[in-house]
Amino acid sequence: MATLNRILFIQDTVIKQEPVQSSQLPSTKQQNIPIGTLLVLNDYEIPANHADHYRFALDDIQIKGFSSNWYAFAQHVKIIQDAVNPITNIQAIATQQKAKDAVKITVDRQSVGDTKGFLKLVFNTDTIIKRQPVDSKVLNDQSKQKIPAGTELILLTDKPDTNNIVKFALQDNHLKFNLKDIEFRGFSKDWFVFTQHIGIQRVD
Repeated sequence: MATLNRILFIQDTVIKQEPVQSSQLPSTKQQNIPIGTLLVLNDYEIPANHADHYRFALDDIQIKGFSSNWYAFAQHVKIIQDAVNPITNIQAIATQQKAKDAVKITVDRQSVGDTKGFLKLVFNTDTIIKRQPVDSKVLNDQSKQKIPAGTELILLTDKPDTNNIVKFALQDNHLKFNLKDIEFRGFSKDWFVFTQHIGIQRVD
């Protein structure tokens, strides 16, 4: 696959529509982004008059209705240029587990500690996340969001159980998931994505 420009968030931070303190902006012009998030870029630059920030435009994704002119504090992110390496998709894992209504991801309970965003959703291919597990064509624009291949979003999950398992619901060949902090179309919870298009990994 072709090389992509992506922005990796190396600590919890806030992206903003203006390169100012987030306290100076309304919530509609800023978005919390958790550590480990990886977003695909259309373009980026270090503005001459704001050298401590990156200004960037996202590929396909809209956050708070904006895809361009986002700013991130340069010390909180890293720009990476590499190819996307697909991981084992959820459908393959569910097939191995003979799973019908839930898929199990093994995570060492002890290593998680108090971390909340310890798993990430890895997008192997361009796809659409949806508010219902149906064909995206039947949904209005407010009920779906394009996500490009190479995106990695942090999941909000329960802690692993005593068997070191985190469960995710499956419905009609879709995975149901909740996102940590980040919202699309005003929602962070109860999204669905086609199981063949994504995998789940530990956050590094």
